[in-house]
Amino acid sequence: MRIPSYDDELLRLAEDLARRMLPAFDTPTGIPFGSVNLLHGVDENESKITSTAGGGTLTLEFGVLSRLTNDPVFEQVTKNAVQGLWARRSKINLLGAHIDVFSGEWTQKDAGIGTSIDSFYEYLLKAYLLFGDEEYLFMFQEAYRAAMHYLYNDPWYVEVNMNSAALVWPLFNSLQAFWPGLQVLAGDIDPAIRTHTAFFSVWKRYGFTPEGFNLATLSVQQGQKSYPLRPELIESTYWLYKATRNPRYLDAGRDMLASLQYGARCTCGYCHISDVEFHQQEDHMESFFLAETVKYLWLLFDLAAGPDNLVENGPYKYIFSTEGHLLPATPQISLVREHCSYFGAYCRSSNLRPETFVSDISKDARETNQSQSYTDPDATNFLSHSRLKKSPISGVIKGFCPGLTHEQRFGISYVASEEDIEDESSTPRKTEVVNSHPVMVVLNPSSTREPSDAHKDLDNRQEPESESQSVPEPEIEESVSGK
Repeated sequence: MRIPSYDDELLRLAEDLARRMLPAFDTPTGIPFGSVNLLHGVDENESKITSTAGGGTLTLEFGVLSRLTNDPVFEQVTKNAVQGLWARRSKINLLGAHIDVFSGEWTQKDAGIGTSIDSFYEYLLKAYLLFGDEEYLFMFQEAYRAAMHYLYNDPWYVEVNMNSAALVWPLFNSLQAFWPGLQVLAGDIDPAIRTHTAFFSVWKRYGFTPEGFNLATLSVQQGQKSYPLRPELIESTYWLYKATRNPRYLDAGRDMLASLQYGARCTCGYCHISDVEFHQQEDHMESFFLAETVKYLWLLFDLAAGPDNLVENGPYKYIFSTEGHLLPATPQISLVREHCSYFGAYCRSSNLRPETFVSDISKDARETNQSQSYTDPDATNFLSHSRLKKSPISGVIKGFCPGLTHEQRFGISYVASEEDIEDESSTPRKTEVVNSHPVMVVLNPSSTREPSDAHKDLDNRQEPESESQSVPEPEIEESVSGK
C-alpha cells in the first residue's frame, strides 16, 4: 500500500496539528483543557472543567503520532493525563464524570460507563493492545473490576456515587451500548451477551435507542427521547458476531438497518431522530454516522459473507479508535523492542543497561539541544519478560539507536544482524522470515516468570478481591483486532 510519490505530507500536517493542541495539556494536573484555540492556545476564559472521557481518550492517536515521528512528547502528555485521572480515583477504584483540571477536584462524582466516561475505559484496554504498555492493562483491570462490582446490575449498568457506591441514577444511557464490544476485546463474553440482549430489547421496543431509558419506570427518560444515529449498539453487535458467529447478531443488524432505512432516511442522507416514540425527524446528521454507524453495519454483514476485506485479512491487524478509525498494529507502532528511538524504549545490549532517552523538548532537556539520557529501568521492565523473541541489537551510543529500514519497520522482510551473517558463513542455516502480521501475546499473570520491581509495586496496590468479581484476562487468539 506504499505510494512512491508520498513523502509524509499528511504526517507533517498531523504533527503540526498536534503541536497546536499541546498547550491544552499545560495544567497542574496534566489533565488537558476541553478545547484549545489552534492559533492562540488556550483562551483565558476557557472552562477548567473537563470530562473524564475528554481527558482520557487521546492515548491511541497521540501515541501513534509519537511513534511515527520519533517525538515522545505526544505520547507522554496523554499518558500523563490518564495517570492524572487514575491517581484521583476513589478508594473503590471508581472515577467521576467531570473534574477540575487545575485543582484535581471532582465536580461531578457520578460514576458510570456511559456519558462523559465511556471511552476512558475503552482506551485503557486498547492502549495496552496497541502499544503493549502493561501499566494501561493494570489500570484497565482495576477499573473493570470496580465497574463490574459496583455498576453492574445484571444485565444493566447503573450510575453510583464514586466514593460510596450509593445508587444515583437507574438509567440505561445509549452511550453504554459500546460496553459489550469492549468486553469482547477483554474476553468476558457471557455478560456481554446478556447486556447486549437487554440493550437490543430497547431498540426493538422503539425502533431506535433513546438517549436515556429509565430502568425504574421502564420508559423513555424525559428530555432524552432522541436518537442521533449513534453507532454503539451496532458496534457491539459486530464484535459479538465476530466472537460467537451466532446468526442472531446478523438478525439484530438487519433489524437496525431496517430501522435506519425506513425511519431515518431523508432527502439528502439520514436524519437525527428527535423522538424515538413518534419517529420525528430532525434535519441533522452527525459525521460519526458515516465514520462508525454504517461502517460497523458493513463490517458485520461483510464478515458474514467472508473475511475478504482489509480489516479481517489485510496486511496488519487493526485497532479501532473510539471514532471508528483504523490504527494498524505495525511493528513500528506495536513492537517496542524493534523501534527504539522514541521515549520509553531502548536497544538491548550485552554490556549496557537499558536506557530511556528524553527528547530536547521534554522537561528534562530544555536547557540544551544536545542529546541527553537517563537510566530508568522501570520504564521498560515489561520488555524483559516479554514472550516475544528478542533480536540481538547493538550500537547504543550516547542516546542513538540503529535505524530501521522501511521493510523492517513494516515487517515485510528480515535483515540479519552482523552476528547472524558471521554464523551463516560457517554453518548453513534456513532463511528466516518474519510474519507480516505481528502477534501480541497477552501474558498470563499466573505464569512462573518473576515480575519486575515496578510490577511488584503495582501488585501491592491492589485491594483484596473478597467481594469483587473475578476479571478474566484479555484473550487474543491470533492477533489483535480493534474497537
